[in-house]
Amino acid sequence: MVPPVTLLEGPAAMYGVLRGCGEVIRNCVDVGRDYWYIDHGYTNPSQHTKGEFAGNYRVVFNGRQAKPGESDGRRFKAEIRPWKRRGKHILVIPLTKAVSDFYNMPQRDWLETVIREVATYTDRPIRIKEKGEGNIHQSLKDCWCLVTHSSNTAVDALLEGVPVITLGESAVSDLSWKFGHIENPYWPDREPVLWGLADNQFTLAEMRSGLCAEMMKIAG
Repeated sequence: MVPPVTLLEGPAAMYGVLRGCGEVIRNCVDVGRDYWYIDHGYTNPSQHTKGEFAGNYRVVFNGRQAKPGESDGRRFKAEIRPWKRRGKHILVIPLTKAVSDFYNMPQRDWLETVIREVATYTDRPIRIKEKGEGNIHQSLKDCWCLVTHSSNTAVDALLEGVPVITLGESAVSDLSWKFGHIENPYWPDREPVLWGLADNQFTLAEMRSGLCAEMMKIAG
């Protein structure tokens, strides 16, 4: 049981939405308090749950997802593969329990609604991939489009050349298709958005050095 949250003076900071952090975010929003949100990075994310801390963490001001701005791309280290224009199935990423609880959206209702909506626009096969089940890169093979609420798998898909539909707060919402694009596709320029994401993620070493504070303009 997590005790009730009492906000202290100044901006709040939290990692993820579990262990009472989601309540801290809601309290900050309710009273107009600034907060800094930290979570898995968008590319080369830290695998801290496996005891590996060398990767990236995203850092966001007053939100859960970065809002990419202009970037020179110098911090972007991933490969952007060409668009896959011959995919077959639609891959749906269900809500995790943590996201479901935070947004107060029942997992089953959300998934059933998405499946019905997809089936309205296409007869392509629909596959479901829960978090932690299998490998996302394997699931993206022969994938025509990935549908998610706000999962970082949308970034994985875009890097692999697979279009996405994002239905919630997402750092790549500017690249998102609508359901009507499933059979009437277009192919947006991914670089500006993906480059911008790299300017909103940092290693622990970059946080300790002050680079994160400098780039995010955090007052000392």
